[in-house]
Parts: sequence; structure tokens; C-alpha cells
Amino acid sequence: MEGRGSMQGDGYDSRLNEIIRKYGYVAGGITDSTQVHAAVTDIFTEKCTGKKVAIWGVGKKNTVNSHAAVIINKYILNLQGLCCLVDSSPDIQGTEFLGFPVIAPEELPGTGVEVVIAGSRASAKAIIKDTRKTVPGCYCLDIYEELAKKGIVIGYNFFSEQNMYTRLYQLRVQYGEAGPGEKAGLLKELIASYLHIRDFHYAEKYAAIYIEERYEGYEGLMEMMEETRKLQSEVAEANAAGKGGILVHLIDSLRATDVFKYKDGRLVYGMFASYQENSLSFTNAYSTGPTTYESMMGVVKQELSFEEDVYDGNFMFQFDEFPLLREMESMGKKVVFYVAKDYYIMEPSDRLERREHLHMSEKLWNVACDMAESRQGMFAFIYYPWELHFPLLCGYMHNPPVIKHFSDVGVESMPGTLEAQFEDCKKYADTQFSYYKEMLGAHTAHVFMGDHSQPVCDRGHPGYPYFMYYNDPDRSTHVAFFISWEKLEGAVYSGLVSMVDFNSIMGQVFCKGSMGFPARDEVQYQYYGIQNKKLREAAGENGLWDYTEGIQCFLSDRYLFAITATGKEEIYEKEGDCYKYTESQEGKAFAEKIKGKYDIGFPGFWTVRYRRV
Repeated sequence: MEGRGSMQGDGYDSRLNEIIRKYGYVAGGITDSTQVHAAVTDIFTEKCTGKKVAIWGVGKKNTVNSHAAVIINKYILNLQGLCCLVDSSPDIQGTEFLGFPVIAPEELPGTGVEVVIAGSRASAKAIIKDTRKTVPGCYCLDIYEELAKKGIVIGYNFFSEQNMYTRLYQLRVQYGEAGPGEKAGLLKELIASYLHIRDFHYAEKYAAIYIEERYEGYEGLMEMMEETRKLQSEVAEANAAGKGGILVHLIDSLRATDVFKYKDGRLVYGMFASYQENSLSFTNAYSTGPTTYESMMGVVKQELSFEEDVYDGNFMFQFDEFPLLREMESMGKKVVFYVAKDYYIMEPSDRLERREHLHMSEKLWNVACDMAESRQGMFAFIYYPWELHFPLLCGYMHNPPVIKHFSDVGVESMPGTLEAQFEDCKKYADTQFSYYKEMLGAHTAHVFMGDHSQPVCDRGHPGYPYFMYYNDPDRSTHVAFFISWEKLEGAVYSGLVSMVDFNSIMGQVFCKGSMGFPARDEVQYQYYGIQNKKLREAAGENGLWDYTEGIQCFLSDRYLFAITATGKEEIYEKEGDCYKYTESQEGKAFAEKIKGKYDIGFPGFWTVRYRRV
């Protein structure tokens, strides 16, 4: 944690750890792949931002799971300066790999490369030695050595999926298939693993089975679970007696279409139904971009991503750039961000605290503990990056988990089980928030929001990459956004909302006690140029090149006007839940109105960094 020092809430968590240790339910060690991914992202951002980069080692042109392929496909946004690959094999020198030229080692000195990434685990030391000999001034980046500096020592490829959520699935399968003599041990490991991530709901489920079967030591397990319940009750009672905090739950890719359902013309929550009473629902809220980095510019700074180049060191924000934080500070609130290493959101500051946890249940538990022990009212911004975003993993999956990524949409084959996996994730998130609702206190205000939407099963656009959903707002930018608070009457705000209005809306509700929200005739969202080589190749193969160079979109309650950086213009009209291409006079009039009202051009940095036509 960074900031003003440790919060007192660690006391409850420490007591829970003591209970778990006392009864022998400490989970076996596992390095979570999400933790590894977050650390690798951090390494590339720290070492490579603003520098010219090469990867040494192509891996025999393995475009799926070689180090070079994974680094290019998964981390290209953190490697904007990647210009070439280096390989000692004459067979591939002079060719391209995933759109990047492959050069011989002796050509490297003339490239201006400042950082060389070792593209192999087994050969890293040899690559680094050769790099230092060939280009002595280059920084040699050994991913595994950098991970070790962060306390993460692994003996397998860094991109291998080793995840607590996948581990829980494996344990459940093993338990189901185990003989009588093995079931008790596997049950014990399941209980320990769920307690490790502070998922009390499923820990209770498997503890009940263990106790019912009267396995060895079941009496001790009964005592342990009773002690954990009493501890949770302490937290709940402390929060019930308090004034309550303001919790912003930023759930990555929380889609409006999954939360806002209608039955007989009445709004019914498809998720988080236990929070619907006394909720103010913004049913037509839209992010400013289709990815986290691009949309957070709007949420925090009230700017569109084209106003400042997000990828030019603008990933994280200063305290004073987030107006809402200043408001909370002036109200005497303690400002705390609960994050994971993959995205801290805010730069370190002595005006805020930052706490790192991976899993949804871990975050909810620690927020509850911190609120219970804090003498100061709390404003917490909690980022949940994993459960509802690709690869769509959670703590209770019915089928073997499929590991796919956002950039795979429309490019890689998506198994039919992926939709069921997504449903499992939604149910799991719903279960965790329902479980923790009482523990967080009746007086606490909850703000739920998505940073962007996402396509999951590629419906409606078979074979299209994710950026081709620009004309399907439900799967690109239409986000869930609602405020649940005892001081509100249940209400629906159906006017158009851009997430650049987030600061304003929060200020109206919590600082002014008002419902005077910005009125908008249309909202704007923007797509950056596509850098991922796999996506660009897919676009070329399918005649979609126009859409890879950047897209401006303007959405009203009836029309959508899109213009690409190549000059292609399209108008769509809403029919039911879909937008259909139109050439109607009314649609054309909307497009002309937009052209007269907005700057539909693309920023100056575009031609240098993105546009390649």
C-alpha cells in the first residue's frame, strides 16, 4: 500500500488469518496468473514507455504461444515503441512476424532500439549476453528477472494460466471424481482456498458438506466457521452503527444490457437486484471509449480520449485531476483506492491511500473491515478488473474454463461454452455483492458503474473483431450506472448520459442533494487506431481496413453517426435494440447537425502514431 499509512482495518483481516491458521486451513501456495499479468504490465509500462523496443527471439514463428506472440498480442498497448524483432535464424530474417520485421542481430545497432526484451525463458541469459555485446547501450529486459525483483519467482512461462479461480474449478472437479479416501482432503483444500480469497459464501457451502459427512476434524471446522461468522458479525455491527461511506464499484466491462432488464414495462435488475431498492438508475449511460484506458479519461478528467493522447503517459491521474476527490476531501472523507497491480488509476499521493487485492471478494472484505475500523468517513473507489472482463473467470464455474482475451473476439474461435462461463461470472459477482451488502452497512451509498461494455459471444457480427462493434453500443460503450443509497427514492433517469458527466452527477447527488443532471442531445465515443497486429491482419483479410485507423461516434436516442479516420461516414437508425444502416433524410440531417456542432476530425498525434493508410 502507498499513501498515508496503513489503515486500521488490517486488524480484522489479521484476526481472520489467525483463526484460519489456528485451525489449519491456510491455502496452499499458488502464484495467481492475474498477479503475474499485472506485474508484467507494470514492468513493460515502467521500462518501455517512450522508448524504442525490440524483442529478441521469434520462437520459430509460433503465432499462438511463443513469448514473442504473447507479448505482441497481449501487451502491445504497453509497448507502443515496439519496432522490430531480432532472431539469429537466417530462415526468418527479412520476413515479418505478426506485422513486425524480423532482423538479424548485426542489424540491431542501426535501429535506434533502446530496450531489448528477451523473448525466451530458457535462453534469456544468452540473449542478454548477445544483446550487451551487440548494442552495449541497450537495456536488456529479462521478464523473469524483473518478476523476481517483485517477489514473483515462477518456473513456468509467465503467460501460463495459473489462477486461483481456475484452481478452484480444478479442485471441485477432483473432489467430484475422488474416491472416499480422498474427498476429505480435497474438501479441506477447497474451504481453505475460498477463505483465502475471502469468499465466505462458498467456504460455508463446502464446510457444510465436510461437517455433514463427519470427516476427521469436523468439530474443529465447526468451531472455525463459527469464529469467522462472529468476526463478520462484528464488522457488520460496526458498519451498521456508523454513518456509512460512499463506495464506487468500478466493475470492468459491466454492461447495461446485463443489469437493466424490463418486465411488463418496469425496470428489473438482472444483476445486483438486492441493491435496486432506493436506487437511481441511469439507463442510458455511455463510456467515452471501448477500453479501460480510453474510457477512464472521461470518468476522471471529464475529457474525451482524443483530447490528450491516452497512450502517451496518461494512463494514471493526479489527485487534483479528479474533481470528485477534491469534493470528498472537502467533506472530510478519507479517500482510498482498492486496485490490483495491473492498473492503479491514481498516481501516489499523500492525499489518498491505495490498497492492492486481486479478487472481488477480497476487495469487498477489506473495504468492509476498513470502514468498520476507520474513525473517519470513507470514500472508496474500488476497481474490479477480472470477474466480468475477459478472460471471464470467477470462483464458481460449471465447465472447464476457456481462456480467451478481449483481442481474440472475432479472430479466435469462441467456444459455445464461453457464454455459459460468462453467465457463471455474472452469477458469481451477484452472489458476492449480495453476501457483503449487510456487512458494508445500511447507511453506505453504493455507486455501480462499468468503464465500457464488451462483446462476448460475437453475436450479430460473426467473424468480426471487437472494434467492429462501434455500431452496437450495447456491446461497446453502453454501461451500467446506478446509485443505491437509503436517502434516495427508487427512480429511473432515462436521459442520455456520457460518463464525462460522472463527476458532475456524483457532485449533485452527494454534495448538493440535487438531481440536476446535464441534459444531452447526443453522446460521443471514440476508438483509437488498432495497434494489435493480429487484429490488423484480420481487418485486412475481411476488408475492414477503414475501421482500424480510428472511429468517431455520435449517438442520439435515435441515430448513430460514425466517421473513420479514413473519411468513411455511416449513419444508423435505432430499430428495437439494434442500429440499422440508413440513408434516410432524417438520418442525413442528424449527421449534418453533428458536423456543424462538433469537431469530427482526428488529433494531431494520429498521423504519427496510428494512421497507416
